[in-house]
Amino acid sequence: MSKTIMQRLQKGEDLVAELTRVCRENNITRGAVQVIGAMEQARLGYYHQDARTYETHAIDQHVEILAGIGNVSLLDGEAFVHLHLTLGDSTCRCMGGHAMEGNIIFAAEAIITEIPGDTLSRTFDEPTGLKLWA
Repeated sequence: MSKTIMQRLQKGEDLVAELTRVCRENNITRGAVQVIGAMEQARLGYYHQDARTYETHAIDQHVEILAGIGNVSLLDGEAFVHLHLTLGDSTCRCMGGHAMEGNIIFAAEAIITEIPGDTLSRTFDEPTGLKLWA
């Protein structure tokens, strides 16, 4: 039987770390993530496909989380949250990308839905240079 967790995340904490903590505390290793709220600062990543590297963009201002969507699977045997964010600034301009370390929560509410099924693990994928579902 699957479960859905609705959780307020802690102010001042890293967004992905908090989502990962909630997943681990609730033994969710395969699922879907949604999050809305606001952040004190943000760090978004863009993956350069040819170079196979992430470029991190620092957003050192307050922003709204207009949409956060992601998934939960296993990486090295542990719950791993892969999250993308669409953010809005004070001028209502949008920006988005891969959620990197350093997204500091002002206020956030998450819905994490467990998806039943076989274990879903990430492994290195040579054609992309990413750790994708096996």
